[in-house]
Amino acid sequence: MGHFDKRIHNYRECSVGAWLPNKRGIGGHIAEAIGKTVDPDPVDLPDRRPQGGSAGWTTVGKYDGQIRHVLDRVWDLFPASYAWLPPHILDLHQDGEILPHVDNPDYSGFVVGGLCLLGPAVSTFKHVDDPEIRVDVLLEPRSLYFMTNKIRYQFTHEITVDPQQRSWLGQEVPRSRRISLMFRDAKEPAAGWKSLA
Repeated sequence: MGHFDKRIHNYRECSVGAWLPNKRGIGGHIAEAIGKTVDPDPVDLPDRRPQGGSAGWTTVGKYDGQIRHVLDRVWDLFPASYAWLPPHILDLHQDGEILPHVDNPDYSGFVVGGLCLLGPAVSTFKHVDDPEIRVDVLLEPRSLYFMTNKIRYQFTHEITVDPQQRSWLGQEVPRSRRISLMFRDAKEPAAGWKSLA
């Protein structure tokens, strides 16, 4: 089975809702808009004890506490008013590729970001109206990047298997498995969060 928009090949992906605390997701923003309260973090992590036996707690994997710590550090780079979609994991095979595309502006909001894990890759950004305007970016393991403003909406991005585009400073970047942990803020409805209640 291929990607829903056929832009990614040789990959696996999933979203992990258990990694998104209510206070950072759409649910928390809807509750606030209608004057309700929610448990800000109904996930029972190994390094956090539930306060007062909150209902709806979920036990997650043994490393999820460490992962959530990393996610919180990323989310803390942005105002608390941002609502986030659940983190998305993209596992790209060494022979995988991401064809040129602009992430759907109707699916998510202003910010698309990624935490790069495992192998390095070169991502190429090209202006949608003039592909001669381009920027190559080396995405090394443990690097974090964000696309906003013009780069988010007016440039395509891709990771190709083409060896000519897989070089950095004259050196070939070897093909290898790459995992990205993707961050997207939610797009607030024109009528506000309350309209989703």
